[in-house]
Amino acid sequence: MNMMKKASLLVAMTTAITTVSFAALASNQGAIDAFEAKTKPIAQDAKVISEKQLALMGEFNQLVASGNAAAVFQSGKVTELQALGEQTLVQAKLFVKEYEQFLAQLPETSTCYTPENVTEYNQLINEVATKNQSLSELTNTVAPGDEMAATMAVLNLQMHAGQVGSLVQMFQLVKMCYVTEAMGYTKQDVERM
Repeated sequence: MNMMKKASLLVAMTTAITTVSFAALASNQGAIDAFEAKTKPIAQDAKVISEKQLALMGEFNQLVASGNAAAVFQSGKVTELQALGEQTLVQAKLFVKEYEQFLAQLPETSTCYTPENVTEYNQLINEVATKNQSLSELTNTVAPGDEMAATMAVLNLQMHAGQVGSLVQMFQLVKMCYVTEAMGYTKQDVERM
């Protein structure tokens, strides 16, 4: 084969590979855009719930700082925290459902194709759900006037609130792959880095 034919073949192969890469990227971008559109309201709702939870935790912290941690458990606010946790769990389950549909639209070579995250997210949801259900039992362990037990129980509430907040953060962590996807990297490219 002469040099001209080899050069033409190389150009044709490079063009074909580039066309396939751009087509895959465009397809993945369509899936990303659809996923964003479907999950934006879920993330917004979760953010509002999270802000309510943070305000409630601020109230708890004020009571503890004033030496009245037991009031947290007498106020009925633990039930409010539990309800906010349930609302967050609903949003997290909706998000995971959409995430599974998103993954189904991606090729396995996509940097966004991480089905193992579904298992991790569902495990986190189950852990938070179990702890959220046990909050009412925590209230029963605090005797009126026992500030030390109340303070320790509030620390447990704070740890729980942090875990509930991590559910909302997972919505944002999924988006990390968008950068490498936009750069045209494959999963193998990222693994080699």
